[in-house]
Amino acid sequence: MSLARWDPFTEMRRMREDMDRLFEGFWRPPMLLPWVTEGISPAVDVYERDNNVVIKVEVPGLNKEDIEVTATEDSISLKGEFKHEEEVKEEGFCRRERRAGKFYRTIPMPTAIKPNQVKANFRDGLLEITAPKAEAAKAKEKKVPIEA
Repeated sequence: MSLARWDPFTEMRRMREDMDRLFEGFWRPPMLLPWVTEGISPAVDVYERDNNVVIKVEVPGLNKEDIEVTATEDSISLKGEFKHEEEVKEEGFCRRERRAGKFYRTIPMPTAIKPNQVKANFRDGLLEITAPKAEAAKAKEKKVPIEA
């Protein structure tokens, strides 16, 4: 784990994004099924491997053309839409749990990255994003003299 310089403006931007996500669905009409009211946001894993930050995103049912990835030095944003392929018009329809709708998610990076060298690979409903760490963010070991 490495230390990162604290930037109050970054924190303010993240707080604004969190508030935007919180109120994102506020003006939408209420849904009739209570188990479908969760926000549509793909599950992610974020971890560090070698000199990269790796993000794995579950997006089953989407094609790579349905997803947009953008990167800055301190975050990666995902944008896309889950669509229902067909509408079932039967009286016996009891439940709908498959999600549909647009999503937008910004993932803060644990360390600074090189946005122009970020790569994304999509296979079998799993999007893997590899973001190289910025030079200043790479852990450099230095012996620290101890003064008496």
